[in-house]
Amino acid sequence: MLCSVSGWLEPLALKFTVCAGVAVLGVAVKLATGGTPMRAPVGYLNVRGRDEQGREYRTVGIDPERAPLIRWVFEQYATGEHTVVELLDTVTARGLTTVPTPKRPSRPVGRSTLFDLLHNPYYIGIIRYKGVEHPGAHEPLIDVDTWERVQSLLNSRKIADERRRKHDHYL
Repeated sequence: MLCSVSGWLEPLALKFTVCAGVAVLGVAVKLATGGTPMRAPVGYLNVRGRDEQGREYRTVGIDPERAPLIRWVFEQYATGEHTVVELLDTVTARGLTTVPTPKRPSRPVGRSTLFDLLHNPYYIGIIRYKGVEHPGAHEPLIDVDTWERVQSLLNSRKIADERRRKHDHYL
């Protein structure tokens, strides 16, 4: 099916010459306007609202319960004094959990989820969708300098030989 678009959507339609329907173009429009076309990550909430005409809109807002914990994790890791596993134990004790859904209750954040969280540019206002980064309209949780420090620390600690390990020996 060939998409036919006129008006201000034409530049977006050039990216999608063949589409599976309106849904693909809808995602492109959402990304072009800074919207989030997926579930919001931990620290944000998907919010539904109504405008003056009574039309429903969906946006992303900051989660007042989880956002301070996410900021704290980024700030602490950026100091270079903590490992991800240490921070995971601490932040779990402080109460960081996933957002509950109708089918799944909230549960503590896992190790791989925390690594993904620290790599996610969504927290500085950039939406990564299918490998392409787009500017987002949501409020960033952390500043770019902190995020870049965290990225450099994560990249420098990738090598297995440089991991800090604690061994309790019985001898």
